[in-house]
Formats: sequence, C-alpha cells, structure tokens
Amino acid sequence: MHLEDRIDNYVRETGFPRSLFVSEDGRIVGTWIMGNDYRVKSEYYGGYPAGYLRRIRSLFPDKRRVLHIFSGKVDANALPGDTVDIKPALKPTYVDDAQTLQKVPLQEYDLILADPPYSIEDADRYRTTMVKRNTVLRALRRVSPGTHIVWLDQVLPMYRKDAFAIDGVIGMVKSTNHRFRVVTIFRRLNTAVSDGPARRRKRVAEDVQLTLEATGQEGVAACRGRPVSPQE
Repeated sequence: MHLEDRIDNYVRETGFPRSLFVSEDGRIVGTWIMGNDYRVKSEYYGGYPAGYLRRIRSLFPDKRRVLHIFSGKVDANALPGDTVDIKPALKPTYVDDAQTLQKVPLQEYDLILADPPYSIEDADRYRTTMVKRNTVLRALRRVSPGTHIVWLDQVLPMYRKDAFAIDGVIGMVKSTNHRFRVVTIFRRLNTAVSDGPARRRKRVAEDVQLTLEATGQEGVAACRGRPVSPQE
C-alpha cells in the first residue's frame, strides 16, 4: 500500500483535516493535535490518548495481525490485537520482556505498536526498570520484511539502517502543558538476501549480547572475569 493511499484512507476514515503529507524524501510527515480530550479509557497511567489508536488503525487498513508491546491496559477494541507486557497481573497474551520477546512469534505479526516508558520516572510509576530502546528494536529485527512498527516516544530510538527504514515521522501534541511526542513508523527491510556466513555469525553474537544485557547477566559475567555462554 502506497504512503499516499494510507494518508487518503486516514482522512476518509477519521474525517480529520489533512495534516499528513509525503515529503520529498518519501516519508509520511505531519503533526497530530489531539485536543483537550484528556480521557484514557483504561484509566491506566501512560495509556494512549483518546483517538490515537483510531488514527493508527486508519493508516494501516491492510494489516491483519497486530501486536501491542508495553501493552499495559491497551484498548483492544479500538485496535484489536495480541499484547505483550512484563506484568502477569495485566493478563497480556504474552508475559515477556520487550527487550528479548523470546516467547513471542514475531513473524506472525505485520503491525506492532510500542509505547515504552519515556523516562526513569515513568518506569518507576510502572514499577519496572527502564528499558533500553535499541535493545527492543534489536529484538524486533525478527519480524518479517514489510512489517511496520509504530513507536510512540519522546526520542528517536537507535536502530540499524540495514534492518529498518523510517516510513513516517509524526509529531503529536496532546494539549497545553503536556509532553510533546513523536510517532516514528519503522518498516522492516528485507536484508536476508545479503546475509553471508560472517554476517550471520555477527548477528548471532549480537543477539546473545542482547539477551545478556536484558537479563542482567552481562554484569555478572564481568564480575567473574569471563564471558557468559547463552546456556547460563
């Protein structure tokens, strides 16, 4: 689906003014002013603002399998899909760490939404540790080519340009005295063809390092003065 078609569908389904455009470098750019509706249907701290999921759904009418990571109490009626959260009490589809996503069959999904804690203070409110954004995106490299990842944050996370392209950058303003956020739309590239044996070995080593960082074993290994094997 072409980017122009996504924008046309967004305007048609939402009825909002045409605030999104395709820039000369081939990306969706624009601004969403969410207005004064402060409601969060789930009443969960950090939940998506009213209307956000409706906007995302209208941009991706072709997607069939949606996954919400850092899901909290996401309104699955607004954008149906499976969920991932580290807290079992929230009853997600998968209880898993977004920095590894080892329990999640990522290849089955063609649209993934992420809304991580923006700061240490936010993480404290969720009673969890602050995530490493680049580690999450490294785990998400397991998705199939063409999969889109919609990342809502206050920063652009570090990512590999040979793994992801940026299809869109949308500034989002909720109202006065609220944080300004950015919706970054990543698309997984098809890089498997160029992967030689050396590249695959390097990627496996990076994935092992990812797991160690996410589980905290890296620091233990440093104290022992030796590397940790993936089996430990």
